[in-house]
Amino acid sequence: CSISRMPSASLLVNLLSALFIPFVFGETEIRFAGQTKFVVNETSTTVIRLVIERIGEPANVTAIVSLYGDDTGDFFDTYAAAFIPVGETNRTVYIAVCDDDLPEPDETFIFHLTLQKPPANVKLGWPRTVTVTILSNDNAFGIISFNMPFSVTVSEPRSRNESVPLTLIREKGTYGMVTVTFEVEGGPNPPEEDLSPVKGNITFPPGRATVVYNLTVLDDEVPENDEIFLIQLKSVEGGAEINTSRSSVEIIIKKNDSPVRFLQNVYLVPEEDHILLIPVVRGKDDNGNLIGSDEYEVSISYVIITGNSTAHAQQNLDFIDLQPTTTIVFPPFIHESHLKFQIVDDTIPEIAESFHVVLLKDTLQGDAVLLGPSIVQITIKPNDKPYGVLSFNSILFERTVVIDEDTTSRYGLF
Repeated sequence: CSISRMPSASLLVNLLSALFIPFVFGETEIRFAGQTKFVVNETSTTVIRLVIERIGEPANVTAIVSLYGDDTGDFFDTYAAAFIPVGETNRTVYIAVCDDDLPEPDETFIFHLTLQKPPANVKLGWPRTVTVTILSNDNAFGIISFNMPFSVTVSEPRSRNESVPLTLIREKGTYGMVTVTFEVEGGPNPPEEDLSPVKGNITFPPGRATVVYNLTVLDDEVPENDEIFLIQLKSVEGGAEINTSRSSVEIIIKKNDSPVRFLQNVYLVPEEDHILLIPVVRGKDDNGNLIGSDEYEVSISYVIITGNSTAHAQQNLDFIDLQPTTTIVFPPFIHESHLKFQIVDDTIPEIAESFHVVLLKDTLQGDAVLLGPSIVQITIKPNDKPYGVLSFNSILFERTVVIDEDTTSRYGLF
């Protein structure tokens, strides 16, 4: 039995020798143990725990943990020493994260393990490095907001478009590319009729803290009172945030495009000596309510159109234009003017005669638009018995005629 046990003991010794072959000759290895990759937040309570272990022959060893590269101030200490005496196999060191106010993106750091004056039989093992990633902090990608007065008043341009600059800032950090979306709200008319675009994206390139975005005010030639639109920052991509206290701007488009027109398009007048007044209004809608701008002067010219037939009234014969000029002027805050025509009363028999007065769009000056009716027809009623006077013309008016019913079948003296 004792002979049979000898090979088993020998085999056990051989196996143990094979397993610990590096240390048969008294070698000792120092390395990190446990977790070697850390992803942490930048807070005042973030501490990284690093375990250093010794394997092999006991020995007094001093291990050094140090930051690789420049000290960026992200850790309170970038250097730690751990003394492992003969009677122990490991030591723990702690690296504390420094919570500063500097906006920073994700940052990865490497800590190396080295030995301080190691004996000849002590060497570094693996792993001998630790990586620590501090996540982006302190709004590294910025806080987006408008950097301008909350309310901006603009005028709608005439016969052209005009830009309104929107200034946005990116406070705190400016790392990476950031895109913020906006949308135009308000009215009362649809925003598309007055502004372009009504929604879109505004991009901050890396490192850019200020962006100016131009919004276009459209000339729509529609009479309007003051319109209030709200430009609202809706969302952001790229890691930034929106400052909700400055996420909107009010755009006020001043009342504009005062309408100019006649009140009606047909007048029917008798031929008699009187003055015909034809109202021309500006700044009023169909119901007589004020609309559009009225604080500036507006003017427009007109032309009189007549024909050569008996159905056309002739200027200076049938009517007289009493205006000194053919330009109608509306001073500020004046909403009505009148064209004056004298109707001439003659003794000439005439059928209905007409003439037209036309407002000329190309001559319009000031913040106004020409609307209908822009042409008025004035008709002078038939006068002086133009169709004649019918009466009997007979000998019966001169003398009495006696007709014998028995001998006379026809009588032709009417």
